[in-house]
Amino acid sequence: MIRSVSLIPYRDLFVHLRLHFQILLSPVYLWGWLLAGGSLGWDQCLGYIALHVFLYGGATAFNSYYDRDTGPVGGLLHPPPVSRYLLPFSLACKLIGFFIACTVSPGFALAYIVFAALSVAYSHPSIRLKSSPWSSTTAIGLGQGLVVFLAGWLAERGDLSGVISIRGTIGAMTAIFIILGLYPLTQIYQIEEDTKRGDRTLAVAIGPAKCFIWAISLQTIGGSLLAYVLAKSYSGWYAGIALAGTALQAILLTYWSRRFDERAIISNYKQVMRLSAVTGISLTVYLLWLIAIH
Repeated sequence: MIRSVSLIPYRDLFVHLRLHFQILLSPVYLWGWLLAGGSLGWDQCLGYIALHVFLYGGATAFNSYYDRDTGPVGGLLHPPPVSRYLLPFSLACKLIGFFIACTVSPGFALAYIVFAALSVAYSHPSIRLKSSPWSSTTAIGLGQGLVVFLAGWLAERGDLSGVISIRGTIGAMTAIFIILGLYPLTQIYQIEEDTKRGDRTLAVAIGPAKCFIWAISLQTIGGSLLAYVLAKSYSGWYAGIALAGTALQAILLTYWSRRFDERAIISNYKQVMRLSAVTGISLTVYLLWLIAIH
């Protein structure tokens, strides 16, 4: 028995959660939290942990179990081997997160369940939304965009009161556009591996050149909506910061698109990770600052 337990690859299991990458997805939740009121409390913090540690981590590990990538994936240049323990480990993480979600509010727990269900449908072979460009894109927009924004709102207010308003509606659209703008870039270095596996992802379907057009267009729309809500809700100065960041991102993406080489998989991976890190961390810090001062 002792020998069997020692063979469980604990380190690899936790690496597959890619928690450092999940932190970069923080802005959507923080945005919902801010627009719903932005107060500081245990519910909001527990909601963040439930989503970004246990649900995002568990969903990523669940996806890794079925994908069995050997090349770069989001947050991992060299993914560790997939063992038979990864599937129950991923489900256990999601279950722990659900118990935490239940302490936040019933509405938050429901949002958690919806996202968890979408993550299963995205990866499991019996449904595999990931294998189709438009079903996968819809799942990401609804899950990581809309549902996580609503989860941030629910963690703050406990219900969806006020979300059907200009502030709430445009706030949700902002989250969807920003997430969908980033989505194909996270696949642009996996085109060859996804094609071999039979997954016709968005990047596979439209190709690298259109991925950049897609990313620049949607990120610009999302950034503009972000600035509009900040200007209406807080100050034009805050909106100006958002617009400056959006413009800088568009310039960097345009510069990269003109020098993009599909064969340079490792270089492309590192470029996407740098861009994701700069964007995710900058927006996370900015939104946390707004939450702290309002």
